[in-house]
Amino acid sequence: MKGRNVFAAAMLSGALFAVPAFAQGPQGGFSALEGVDAQALSVEEMEAISGELNAYDIAAALLGLAATLNGDLAAKVTALANYFLANAVQINALFAKFNILTPCTSSLCP
Repeated sequence: MKGRNVFAAAMLSGALFAVPAFAQGPQGGFSALEGVDAQALSVEEMEAISGELNAYDIAAALLGLAATLNGDLAAKVTALANYFLANAVQINALFAKFNILTPCTSSLCP
């Protein structure tokens, strides 16, 4: 259940960045997305920018990051990596459900 809450929070925060930002001040207003053009990406471009959406790869990246940190922050990043490892099957099932699971490429692959 906790994994679903984390994923839902990530999806909602991502949605906040996808909407235009508006501000009203004493000088008027502005739109943060004013003048932005969008275009469709090719399959090759999509594959080039696809992330490491595999719980084992995420855990490996977090463990690598934790090795560069010190003290309490290193411990917290390691704990997060261990969470991903402990719940990898459920997390990857969720990624697969949304068709965003990528093949595992790290040394932590089962």
